[in-house]
Amino acid sequence: MRIPPLYQRKGYQRFFAGIAIGFIIGWAFFLIQGGLAHERLVVKIKKQQVQINDLKKKNEILTSDDEKTNKELAKKFKLHEVNARFTNQDSSKLSNLTRLHLAKAVEDDLEHLIGEDTETLAKSHSLLVQAIENKTYRLDDDEQTYEVKIDHLYLYTGVLRIYISAKISE
Repeated sequence: MRIPPLYQRKGYQRFFAGIAIGFIIGWAFFLIQGGLAHERLVVKIKKQQVQINDLKKKNEILTSDDEKTNKELAKKFKLHEVNARFTNQDSSKLSNLTRLHLAKAVEDDLEHLIGEDTETLAKSHSLLVQAIENKTYRLDDDEQTYEVKIDHLYLYTGVLRIYISAKISE
């Protein structure tokens, strides 16, 4: 027995040719649509990557600015400098050199406050006033002792300014 020669019939040849051509056309359609979809996704990912990088840069800039301002604010709220000045330059019977030494002695007494919070200093300003007024100052080259009275005490961003007047204690 023999297998009938179906490959010679035109109907079968058209059927198999149609299947082959349909397969090729379907495969080409699949490749084109898949490639276009892939290309759209790649473009979308690149755009999002660029946007993410821009946002990261902006975030870095903003956070560094915030860190800088926080550091500056922290510096503003800490005491950096203590100044002592005399209010009555002419009426006191003290020499300029004595005034300078007394102002320096008051500044040296308050030097330990540098680096403290201004809020803490503002809360304890009466204690500062009492500590300075209750102390008698004796200068190195002078045998006399001096009492200091605080007229004004100003505390602002990083600076403690004290206006004092002095007299010779008895």
